[in-house]
Amino acid sequence: MLERFAVLNRLWSFSVLALVSLLAINAIQSYSSISELVMNESRTSNTKSMLRAVKDVYSSVQDAELGLRGFLISGKADQLRPYFISLNSIKENITTLKGIQSELPEQEQRIRQLEKVIEERLHQMTQNINQKSVNVNSDRVASRNMLISHESMIRIRALISEMEEAEFELLNQQYLQARKSRSKVKATIIIANGIGLVLVIVIGVLVSRAIKRQKTEAAWLEAMVEKRTRELKHFSEELQRSNGELQDFAFVASHDLQEPLRKIRAFGDRLASRYSEALGDGADYVYRMQNAAERMSKLIEDLLTFSRVTTRSNPIESVDLNETMKEILDTLEIAIEEKGAEINVEALPTVEADSSQMKQLFQNLVGNALKFTRPGVTPKISVRVAETQNTDGKAGSFVKWFRIEVEDNGIGFDEKYLEKIFTPFQRLHGREQYEGTGIGLAICRRIVQRHQGELWASSELDAGTTFIIDLPAYQSDKVDTLTKELIEYEF
Repeated sequence: MLERFAVLNRLWSFSVLALVSLLAINAIQSYSSISELVMNESRTSNTKSMLRAVKDVYSSVQDAELGLRGFLISGKADQLRPYFISLNSIKENITTLKGIQSELPEQEQRIRQLEKVIEERLHQMTQNINQKSVNVNSDRVASRNMLISHESMIRIRALISEMEEAEFELLNQQYLQARKSRSKVKATIIIANGIGLVLVIVIGVLVSRAIKRQKTEAAWLEAMVEKRTRELKHFSEELQRSNGELQDFAFVASHDLQEPLRKIRAFGDRLASRYSEALGDGADYVYRMQNAAERMSKLIEDLLTFSRVTTRSNPIESVDLNETMKEILDTLEIAIEEKGAEINVEALPTVEADSSQMKQLFQNLVGNALKFTRPGVTPKISVRVAETQNTDGKAGSFVKWFRIEVEDNGIGFDEKYLEKIFTPFQRLHGREQYEGTGIGLAICRRIVQRHQGELWASSELDAGTTFIIDLPAYQSDKVDTLTKELIEYEF
C-alpha cells in the first residue's frame, strides 16, 4: 500500500512540477518582454528629449536674431534686452543638447558643427552691435547683418533639419519595436493566465485526491500504530523483566564472588602470620595470591559500580560543584600532601545532577591526575570552567552548557589511544607501574553520558592531559521511560 501511495505521490508531484516549470518559463518570458518594453519607452523618451532640445536651440537662436534686428533698425539699446536673454538660453539649450546621449553616433558630429556655426554667428552679432553703437544713424550695418543672418540661419536650419530627420526616423523605429513588445507582453500575460488557471484546477484535483488518500492513509497508519504499540508494550515488559534478572544476577554475582575471595584472603593472612617461617619461599606465593584476590575484589566492585551508573542512580537534584570539589580535596588530602601537588580550582557552577555520581566523576579525574605524575616534576592540577552554548548538536534541547576542564602536567599519552582509555579493562601501563583496574575512566564517561553530556580528552606524551566535560545546566525531562530502559539494557 505504501508503494502505491509513493507512485501516486510521484505522479502528482511531477504534474505540479511540470505546470510550475511552464509558469516559471512564462514568467521569465514576461519579465523579458516587459523589460524590453520599458527599455523601448526609455529610448523613445530619450529621442523625444533630443528633438525638444534641438528645437529649443533653434528657437533661442531665432529669438537672438529678432532682438538684434530690432536694435540695428531702431538703434535703441533697450531693444537688445531680448537678445541678451536669448544668449543665456542658447548656452543652456546647447548644454542640454550635448548632455543627451543619442543612439545615433553621427549626431555628436552634427551637434559640434551646430555649436560652431552658432558661436560664429554670435561673434558676428557682437561685431554688428559694436559697429551700430559707434554709428547709430548708419543703415549699412543693418543691411549687411541681414545678409549674413540669412546665410547663417540657412546653415543652422540645415543642420537642425538633418538632426530632426534622423531622430524622427529613429523614433519611428522605436515606436514599431514598442508595438511589438506590447504585443508580446499581452501574449505572455494571456498564456500565463491560462497556465495559472490550469494549475489551479490541477491543484484542486490533487488536493481533493490527497484528502481522500490522507483519510485512507490515516486509517492504515492508525492500524499500524496500534500494532506497533502492542509490540512495544510487549518489548517493554520483556525489557523490564530482563533488567530485573540482570540486577538480580549482579547482586548474586557480587555476593557469591566476593565471599570466596574473602575466605582466600582470610586464609592467606593466617598462613602468612602463623606459618611464614615454615613456608619459606612459599610465602611469596601466598603474598601473590592475596594480591590477586584483592585485585579481583576491586575489579568486581568497579564492575558493579559501572553497571549501576544508570540502574541504581540517585535522583537528579541541584548540585553545587564547589561543595563537591571541596569534599573531594578533603578525601584526597593525604595523596595531595604526599605528592606535593599544586591544585587550582576556579569557581564552579551549580548544575542539575546526581550528587554522588558528580563526586565519583571528579574524584576519579583528580585522582588520575595525582596518580599519573612524572618523576621529579611537581604535579599541577587546574580545574577550569566556561559557559557555552549548544552549537554542536549535543543531546537534548538545552541552551545553557558548562565546559569543565581538568588539566594536569603528568605523563600524558599518545592521542591515538584516546578511545582506548575510555574502554573498560583497557590500560596503557602495566599494574607494576600504576595500580587500578582500568575501568575508572569508563565509569566517568558513563556518568557524563547519563547526564546527557560528553567527556573526552586531549593529551601529549610527557606534557600532561586535559579532560574536557560538557554538561548541561539543566537535565531534560523529555527522556521517556522506555529510552532509559534501553540505555540500561545496553549495559
